[in-house]
Amino acid sequence: MKKIITFLFFSSLFICTIHAQDQDKTKSIKMGKSDRIVINLYTDIWKCADSGMTVSPYSPGFDIYGMYDTPLGKSKFSFALGLGFGTENLRSDAMPKSDTSKTFFEKIPSSVNGNKISYDINKITLTYIDIPLELRFRKENKKGKAFKFSIGGKLGYLVNNHTKYKGTDLTDGDGNVKYKIYNIPNIESLRYGATVRFGYSFFNIYGYYSFTKIFKENKGPQMYPISVGISITPF
Repeated sequence: MKKIITFLFFSSLFICTIHAQDQDKTKSIKMGKSDRIVINLYTDIWKCADSGMTVSPYSPGFDIYGMYDTPLGKSKFSFALGLGFGTENLRSDAMPKSDTSKTFFEKIPSSVNGNKISYDINKITLTYIDIPLELRFRKENKKGKAFKFSIGGKLGYLVNNHTKYKGTDLTDGDGNVKYKIYNIPNIESLRYGATVRFGYSFFNIYGYYSFTKIFKENKGPQMYPISVGISITPF
C-alpha cells in the first residue's frame, strides 16, 4: 500500500510539472490558479445499507489528485484529467460475514459471556486508484481570486479493502483487541460516479454520487456512497 501511495504522489508531481511547463508556453491560465492539486475531505452517506446494521452518520473519506488543466480556447472553461487515490469508509455497528453464496452483515453483540462489549472503531475501508475528470468554469475578480464550478466524474480501481476493529475481544469478552482483516469477499473492483465542486479561491464544496455498489450484484447488500464535504485546491 505504501508503494502505491508513493507512486501516486510522484505521479501527481509529474503531472504538475508538465502542467507548469505547458502554462509557461500558453499563458492561458495564470500559474497557481488552475487547481493542479485537488484534496477532497468528506463524509460518506451510505444508501441501501443492510437492515441488520446501523451506519454511523460520520464516515470520513479522503481523495488527493494531481490534475492537468487544458483551457478551452480563450473561454473561461477548461477540461481537466488527473490521477490519484481515494478512500471510502463505512463505520457501523456490524461486521461483514460471508457464506458460500454472499456477504452479509452481523451486528456486534452487546455482551459476550456476560461481559459488556464496547469498541472505539469498527469500519470497512476501501482504497482506490482514481482517474478523475472535470469540466471547469473559472471567473477571476480584480484581486486574482476566482469563483469556480466543476462537474465531472471519477473512475477507480480497488487496490485495498479491509475491516478495522478496536475494542473488547468478541471471542470471549475478556480484554481489548485491535486488528484488521483484509480482502473482504465479493467487493466490486471498479467504482465510478459523478462529481461536483464549486467555491471561491482555494476552498470549495464537494459532492460525489456513486453509480456502482460496493458489493457484486446478488453477492451482498447493494450499498453505495454519497459523499459530501469540502475540496481544497492549494495549487
